[in-house]
Amino acid sequence: MRSGFTALFFLLKNNRKKEKQMKGLFKKLMLSLLIAAAAVIVSACSNEGGTGTVTPQESGTAVTEAAKATEGTGSEEQPKDDEGTSGGEEASATAQGESANGLWANAKYTEDTEVGQGSITVKVKVMAGEKAVTITIHTNNEHLGGALLENDLAAGDESEYGLFIKSVNGISADYDKDRSWWAISKDGEMLTTGADSTVIADGENYELVYTKG
Repeated sequence: MRSGFTALFFLLKNNRKKEKQMKGLFKKLMLSLLIAAAAVIVSACSNEGGTGTVTPQESGTAVTEAAKATEGTGSEEQPKDDEGTSGGEEASATAQGESANGLWANAKYTEDTEVGQGSITVKVKVMAGEKAVTITIHTNNEHLGGALLENDLAAGDESEYGLFIKSVNGISADYDKDRSWWAISKDGEMLTTGADSTVIADGENYELVYTKG
């Protein structure tokens, strides 16, 4: 009977040793996996951030993060810098808007409109930059220049060749400053006469185009 207990004792002791050995082997296996995972993480970070030397501290941090991941601890998602992105987009949009609407900053009309009274109706399309408005003029004046002046749509200087238009719808052109001027056309064809000598008729269409050069 005693020998039987002795055999049982040694059997249990051997089983405990094997259990400890298995636990030790399992720990070593987990450590190897963590080190391999850390190496993969460091390699991925190096590829994304460019070539560089990985310090022991960085490697240790990667191992720690991998260990936390195996324990079920996840990293929180970093908040996006929405404020900075939004601010940059707004600044860019503002700059583009100012560039596109610079010529129209002092414009009298920025949308299609009708002005004046009279039996003659003509349409004048004012074109500057990438924007254009059509102004329908009702007048009894028989000349384009007179119809524009009486409705405060144009301003300029009198010369030996007639009215030299410098401003249309509040948009100024200065040839001496930047070689800009107002071209006059009818149905898309350039006129050879000045505004105050151009005879108009009911239903006609004219264009005043801001031009440079």
